[in-house]
Amino acid sequence: MTSVLMDVVETHLDEATWLWGQWQRALLAPDFDLADTMEMEERLLAHVDGLVEGGPVVGTALLAPALESAETARISAAFLALLNTAPSADQVRALLRGAEPLARGSMQRALEVYEGRGLAEVLRPLLRTDDAELQALVLETLVFRDEGLEDDLLADFLRHEDARVRMAALRGLREPGQPRVRHLLLQGLLSAHAGIRMAAIEVALTAGLREAWDACRQALKTQGPEGRQALVLWALGSDEEESGLLVEGLKHPARRADALWALGFSGRLAAAEACLEWLGDKTVGRLAAESFSGITGLRVEGSYVIPPEQLQEEPIPLHEEDLDADLSSRPEDDLPVPDAAATASWWRGAQGNFAQGTRYLMGYPYQGGALLTALMHGPMRRRHVWAWELTVRSRGACRVPTHAFSRRQHAALERVKTMAPRLSMASFLRLPTAG
Repeated sequence: MTSVLMDVVETHLDEATWLWGQWQRALLAPDFDLADTMEMEERLLAHVDGLVEGGPVVGTALLAPALESAETARISAAFLALLNTAPSADQVRALLRGAEPLARGSMQRALEVYEGRGLAEVLRPLLRTDDAELQALVLETLVFRDEGLEDDLLADFLRHEDARVRMAALRGLREPGQPRVRHLLLQGLLSAHAGIRMAAIEVALTAGLREAWDACRQALKTQGPEGRQALVLWALGSDEEESGLLVEGLKHPARRADALWALGFSGRLAAAEACLEWLGDKTVGRLAAESFSGITGLRVEGSYVIPPEQLQEEPIPLHEEDLDADLSSRPEDDLPVPDAAATASWWRGAQGNFAQGTRYLMGYPYQGGALLTALMHGPMRRRHVWAWELTVRSRGACRVPTHAFSRRQHAALERVKTMAPRLSMASFLRLPTAG
């Protein structure tokens, strides 16, 4: 290949790398919807196609070496292009076996979104390896792609000594009511490992096991990722009386942000009013406004936000500054700062349009159609929670892979359209059984 052509394909890889990172961020962004994300994705895939057109020479000279990059987005983009050049199964397995942990994680993301056929047959032999990390990667990938792993096979991995393997196996279960699997699932609810407990709770809630709701109630008392996820599950599945536990979480500074995030998914008027009280807070005001909007439908823009030029950052005294604070960018940093007074004024005029005892989603009564609309047009960072609620309410029949490419998401949403109007919006404990 001439140096000119190599310069062209290197530009494709540079652009694909940048767009991969932007696309990954868009999946968690509060200011992107599915249509916005799809536009970015199409640009990314156009550069991936440019790499594939270079053929095996580009694969050998550019893509394979890129898998050793220190840049995770470059590894993912390069491996996705490499997969699309139709490498042999042995080549793919050898690359995964030889990759460092950092590279494996990035390669896994490419495997998850790869749209070609036959990947399950390539990856399944790796389940027999003694490398637990590689086994977990394969299980997670096949579950993400919904490749139909048999519950009997997964039941064997539920006894694995590695927690990540067990969590992946739990999330792959599709018929957890079978006696053999149910027993192992109930054991998972009692696990000493927080990640295994939460994975078991998610699957058991989908299966309609009452023990899962009891375990979720216990998890509300914890902090960190487990407590945050439990708060969200409680918001989605609690009745009006039970949802009061979420408001209680606002009393604890360490849990306030997590409680506000969860309240936005409860849809209750008490939750909206609880969020209203925190709109003026410098630390959690943005989150409070996002959740208030998620319930009431008020668009936090225009006269309901404080213009950036009016915001003044006051320097933090050195003796008060947290030198260990995480300064990395978070999705909520892109949220607008609400005007608390203007929002409260709007609510005084609008609250008469909302009925006590009714759950709301972006201003509409919380029904299957509203949930489908939210998944099709709502903010990307909230769609992951709505998709999970859809999975539980459909007893696993409706699954929207919100971290996949848009084509697969749209196909899943088309299947949801016929079922959404029939979904029950009862509390999780009162949902009808499958079938």
